[in-house]
Amino acid sequence: MFAKKTDFVSRFSDAVGRPCREGVFLKNYSNFKVGGSADYFFDARTEKKLVSAVQFVKTSAFPYYIIGGGFNILFSDEGFRGLIIRNSIKGLKKIEKKVIKVKSGTPLQELVDFCLHKGVGGLEFLAGIPGTVGGAVYGNAGAFGCDIGSLLMNARILTESGKTLQVEKNYFGFGYRWSRLKINKDVLLDVRLQGKAKAQAEIKKGINESLQTRKKKHPPYGTACAGSYFKNPVLPSGEKVAAAALLDQVDAKEKKTGAAAVYSGHANFIINQGNATSQDIRLLAGELKQKVYKKFGVKLEEEVIFLPAEP
Repeated sequence: MFAKKTDFVSRFSDAVGRPCREGVFLKNYSNFKVGGSADYFFDARTEKKLVSAVQFVKTSAFPYYIIGGGFNILFSDEGFRGLIIRNSIKGLKKIEKKVIKVKSGTPLQELVDFCLHKGVGGLEFLAGIPGTVGGAVYGNAGAFGCDIGSLLMNARILTESGKTLQVEKNYFGFGYRWSRLKINKDVLLDVRLQGKAKAQAEIKKGINESLQTRKKKHPPYGTACAGSYFKNPVLPSGEKVAAAALLDQVDAKEKKTGAAAVYSGHANFIINQGNATSQDIRLLAGELKQKVYKKFGVKLEEEVIFLPAEP
C-alpha cells in the first residue's frame, strides 16, 4: 500500500492540495471526550477538498472514516488505524420561499437559526439536537414525532464509485434512526429541505419549546456524552417503547463502570464523568443491555456508533 508514513502524507498532499495531520487524538473531536489517536486526520472545509480526500483514499484502498460534529460516535481507546476525514463544509441558502439548501457539514443549530431568520418553519424540532446536517440525515435524526428525512426533498452525494450525483428522497429509504447511508459508502454533500410558511414569532416559540423540553430531560450543555445511547425498541406486538422506560425498571441510573455512568436525570444517557475509557462505556452499555433482555426479553440496539481501531 504505502511503504512508510511519509509516502501517504506526501501523496495525500499532492492529491488533495492540503496536507493531513498525523497522530491526532480523537477524544478532542468527540463529545464523549474519549478516543485514542488516529494515524491520520484531515479537516475538509470545502466540498472540493472533501471529494478529493475521499477519492484519494478510495483509489488507494486505504482505510478511512468520515465524521461530522463527533456527537453520535464512540471512538476506540486505541484510536483509528487509517484516515479520519472531518466533514466541515458549511453553507446555507434559501432557494425558494420555503426551501433551504444546506451543506452537509453545517451544524444543526446554524440551520435552525437560519430558518428563524428567514421565516421558514417546520424545522423547530431540530433545536438543541447536536451535530451536523450530514450526521442527522445519516441517522435520520428526529424528535417529538418528527424527523429530518420527512423534510428532505433531494440531495447531492458522492457515490461509492466516485461520482457526484443528485438523488431524490426515496433513495435514502428513511426509517427510524436509519438511512441507506448506513449501509453504503455514499458521502452526503448537500440537501434541500422543505419547510413551512410560518410567522417568525411562531417559529421562535417552537424553538424555545423544543429547547425547554430537552433541558428538562437531557444532561446539561457541555456534558461529555453522545446523546441517547440506545434506540427505542419495537416490541413483538409492534408497539414502540422508550428505552429509558425499560432501563428505569432495571435500576439503570444506579449503574457505573469506571468513570462511565448512567445520567441520573435520564436512563438512556451514558456520561463520561471525567476520565472514562471507551471500554468503560461499552462494558456499562453491555451490562444495561443484558439486564433489559433478562427482565423483558428485549434486545436494545445502540444508537451511538462505535468505531473500532481496525476498520
